Amino acid sequence: MNKKELTNIYKKYNLTEDDIYNDRRGFTIITLSGIQAIQIKNKISVEYEVIVCSMDNVVLKGISFIQDPEGEWIKQMETFGSANIKNCNQNFKTEIAEKRCLSRLIIRTIGFTNTLGDAELKHQP
Repeated sequence: MNKKELTNIYKKYNLTEDDIYNDRRGFTIITLSGIQAIQIKNKISVEYEVIVCSMDNVVLKGISFIQDPEGEWIKQMETFGSANIKNCNQNFKTEIAEKRCLSRLIIRTIGFTNTLGDAELKHQP
């Protein structure tokens, strides 16, 4: 994401400095608060389905929906979020999988490119 794209997103969604983080490795991270602000502004509804849930491995499928002018909810995207003993150093793996899934869904539903949610990097070993 270049500086102009980031500025446009920042203004369009009324994000604050706490909602965006520029990683030293060269990519932009939208924090959970930023993801949620974008979700609310765009009235995106999210549903989750548990694919796997154990102490060592959680996989959730998420589906995003946007309401059309007639009030019907239209499916937009599907993606997955996971947390397991290899990619998550926290004991609350279900919550981490949910955050990862939500971040991916919102980013893809809005059509952002070269952007990550903070859940993609946090809590990794």
